[in-house]
Amino acid sequence: MEHLRKASDCINQSDWAGGVRESIHAVESVARQIVPNAQALGPALDKLEQSRHLHPAFKEAMNKLYGYTSDEQGVRHALLDQEKSRAGMDEAVYMPGACASFASFLWRKHKSGEGQ
Repeated sequence: MEHLRKASDCINQSDWAGGVRESIHAVESVARQIVPNAQALGPALDKLEQSRHLHPAFKEAMNKLYGYTSDEQGVRHALLDQEKSRAGMDEAVYMPGACASFASFLWRKHKSGEGQ
């Protein structure tokens, strides 16, 4: 997964916001492979929940994590009233593992054909 490699590169360069951004892009990339016409992660998760028996708590957890990346200035969107993102090393180191696990979970659910 290219996004996870990029996340690692960002972390190695102390680009914490970049590491967070690339990690969540890995999840979004898998979701869009599963539901190609989805424009964002939320609709893809909705469809997976309906057709693949994705537990609502899993969906809510990923939506909240995705929401963090959208709300935190400098991660997925421009800095507005801050000099730099508040995303730090702790967030950047956490995100690749969490996102790799969730992306793998989604892909395996898809490939197993559960709920079809």
